[in-house]
Amino acid sequence: MNGMKATMLAVALGILPVRMQEPALTAGYTVKVEFENEQIRVTRVHYAPRATSPMHTHTGRTVVAITGSHLRVTTSDGKTQETERRPGEIYWGDSVTHSAENLTDAPVETIEIEVKKAITPGIAAQPKIHEPGSLHEPVPVEMEPHHHVVLWNQYVRVLDVLFPPGDPALFHTHSNDNVSVELTGDKTKSQPMGGEWSAPGDVVPGRVGFHKAAGQPYTHRVGSAGEKPYHVIDVEIFPAPPQG
Repeated sequence: MNGMKATMLAVALGILPVRMQEPALTAGYTVKVEFENEQIRVTRVHYAPRATSPMHTHTGRTVVAITGSHLRVTTSDGKTQETERRPGEIYWGDSVTHSAENLTDAPVETIEIEVKKAITPGIAAQPKIHEPGSLHEPVPVEMEPHHHVVLWNQYVRVLDVLFPPGDPALFHTHSNDNVSVELTGDKTKSQPMGGEWSAPGDVVPGRVGFHKAAGQPYTHRVGSAGEKPYHVIDVEIFPAPPQG
């Protein structure tokens, strides 16, 4: 996450080519590519009420539920299962070929961060526990007390981040490329280490941003600048392992 100074994904749409095949669209089902590079593909997936997607294939991916959902999922081997998700829920999905049907009368929207080389199952890692009294600024992002690790495997580390009003983050360093997904709040602000606080900016629930950090780490702190807590998901992308 890189606050108001981040390069928002919408800016990148016109310059980054789509290299992965789009699933065929059906009535009420849309997939919008928000960002793509050689490592990841970020999409906004929308189901109208009762809509069904065609059969399509994913590599391993992190999914952030923008809305709640109740889906019937059918995999390529013909097996079906029903899934229910709440707004803001985060989960990892391994590589799969499937279709899904929205079983409700409400629309469904997710943000999906697909790791292109994630063709083997994700292997969960155990987060380390750090005592707050032992922290000295700047800290690695995963040690910052407002950033809570909720998913960690060999491909990604996902942090659920919540800033109450008047309680900003410690200065922390991002060393991996990351994608932010805003969930709730009204205003936010950021401050680079050694710099000044930015002017407050609007929070847009569902907005995504890509932030370059691999090879060029950045250190900052972020907080709510309004009357509501600022809630954002930060998906760190680990470098692809060397080939050979």
